[in-house]
Amino acid sequence: MKRLVVITTIIAALAAPVAAADAAKLAGTFKVSGEPKYISQGPDGNMWATLGGNKIARIRPSGKVKEFAISGVLNNPVGITKGFGSIWLTQPNEVVQVPPNNPDNADDFAVNDISDPRAIDQGPGETLYTASGDQLISIDATDPTNSDSDTITNMGARGLDVAGGFVWIADFNGQRIIRSKIGGDVKEFDVGGGPQEVAAGPKGAVAYGNPGTDPQTVGRIPRGGQPKTTNDPMRDPFGVVFAGGSYWFAEFARDTLGILSTGGNLRHFDLPNNSGPRQIAAGPNRTLWVSLEESKRIAKIKLG
Repeated sequence: MKRLVVITTIIAALAAPVAAADAAKLAGTFKVSGEPKYISQGPDGNMWATLGGNKIARIRPSGKVKEFAISGVLNNPVGITKGFGSIWLTQPNEVVQVPPNNPDNADDFAVNDISDPRAIDQGPGETLYTASGDQLISIDATDPTNSDSDTITNMGARGLDVAGGFVWIADFNGQRIIRSKIGGDVKEFDVGGGPQEVAAGPKGAVAYGNPGTDPQTVGRIPRGGQPKTTNDPMRDPFGVVFAGGSYWFAEFARDTLGILSTGGNLRHFDLPNNSGPRQIAAGPNRTLWVSLEESKRIAKIKLG
């Protein structure tokens, strides 16, 4: 009887991510005034996105959208994340701190090494991390004027994720995934092509979208291992997040989401035609939120 219980438990655990993906459904798309860029859950439980047109948007779980054009502060914001009670943005040569309960009271701080603003993420010790060009930048959230930069030779940074004591960077120019130990050594994983985004998964693993390979691929790097790829041709896999037991990719060219298991099996979820999914983030109550670049909408996906 004990053996039967153990086997049943293992089967249920293996089936859970598949069931979550199979039961996913589109729960709505919500119009915004500009092209949506990065998206993140805020400390207030709402979703927040940077938009073309010098705006940010707050999207409530219901889908209600409110936009903020913060005069004198916003200047083409790109990256966005929550951290230490605030929302943080990257924009040319600056980081912006936005209080979620009073966005119009946002403040900008000079960080000259953010020459090409990209993703931003919170790390340990009240520190924020972003990467721009060949610079890995750490910012003190208690004093955003205080930042440090480390050069990673030949890097052309794109997406970034902080997890497990590491900063992971998709290096488009160097055709690498970079793993930088916080305050320590840098390790490179050659993946070819032009990786765009990277996301941490379970057990120290990460996944990345790589539309620059031929055929296009999505990849996984297990803890202590080397990159493993799965072909994803003609889909332009871009943003990625781990949710519901799988990696989810925004696939711009086919208006789909790629669903990659931790074992490398790839399936797809259809979004509305001509929507152009670009970035993706996990939200509250088992939801995913997707920036639809072409249709200028934010999609909500409810997981099973």
